[in-house]
Amino acid sequence: QDPTHPALTRSHSATRTGVKMRSVAAIAFGVLLRCEPAAAATPASGAGRCATADGEGRCVARAMDHALLQVVAPRVHEELLESPGGEEMSAEAVDGDYMSAEATMFQFRWHTNGKTEGDGNWCRGFAPSADFTLRRCNYLEKGHEVKVLTYNLFWWNLYGAGFRDGNGGSAGKLIADAGNKYKYDFMGFQECDDVGRVLRDAGLESEYGTVVGSHSVAIAYRKSEWYVIASGLDEIAEDRPEQWWGTRGAQWARFRNKKTKRSVFFMNHHGPLPVGTGGRCGGDATAWNLLKTIGTHAQGDDGIVLVGDFNAGSVTRTVEELTKRLHRVYTGKSFGGVDHIFSNCGGNRVQSRRNLGNGGSDHDALEVVIRL
Repeated sequence: QDPTHPALTRSHSATRTGVKMRSVAAIAFGVLLRCEPAAAATPASGAGRCATADGEGRCVARAMDHALLQVVAPRVHEELLESPGGEEMSAEAVDGDYMSAEATMFQFRWHTNGKTEGDGNWCRGFAPSADFTLRRCNYLEKGHEVKVLTYNLFWWNLYGAGFRDGNGGSAGKLIADAGNKYKYDFMGFQECDDVGRVLRDAGLESEYGTVVGSHSVAIAYRKSEWYVIASGLDEIAEDRPEQWWGTRGAQWARFRNKKTKRSVFFMNHHGPLPVGTGGRCGGDATAWNLLKTIGTHAQGDDGIVLVGDFNAGSVTRTVEELTKRLHRVYTGKSFGGVDHIFSNCGGNRVQSRRNLGNGGSDHDALEVVIRL
């Protein structure tokens, strides 16, 4: 494959981490090769599928058969790199989403059913298997409360030198006022060419760290509470020819709380054009590629938050597919409701929702407080 192709993942990880993972996988595979022949036996699952059966009804590989040994290398924690819109649910329904971290590990692993959309294009999407879900709260106890923001800043117009040149810092002031009493833990920005300027306008530059991605997206996080475990950006979609600006990515970062040690997977997305189409590969493919990004990079005990201007309203294929696997906890009103916040937790875990207004942008800033 062409390493410069936009479909490939660009992740920031240390070479030593990759070496460790390959070493662990090699050791694991060596151990499997030394197992007794019975290790290759699998449960008999129907006539015609079994080369030969033993006395316990298991399929046993013969010389002409291929025994598949699937080795999944353990994920090495990358802390080495760095020391009301939405759905409404009853409390009873939310209780059904509670699951221990151990029980969620399989559901968080990305696996597909083979169905595809966008065949012949680099952004082709694979549908998740029926049992793949991210609608799970990982902790039975109270959970960790986080305050999040999503905001498309309309950069070329609001900040452009030939246009409004920042409008007196109006977007930053909106953020400062909304976070005056309780600070934001995470903020996801779209159409953001300089997140430092936004934070300076808000008087928050010293309090927040940033993760800057391509495609004019950026994440800001509260440095006193969180540190970055890992981050990256996966290319997941592309605009259609009639309104083409380029490819579209899913920017993600994993954070660890300095006090509680709880982890959060935060993802920020600006969706493909034209609005409501899902772009070149379609709405299903865009949703599936977003879910794949989470299922590939998140860990089973992460709280999950997905924010952005999806360029897709509530009744589009993109949002409908995402809502099958995540809770849509808030949707804005701009452009018919294309800004959304999703999470693995919903219902009574959502403490508050606010539409903050546009602050000079053509999109409203959205805020949610949620216990993950």
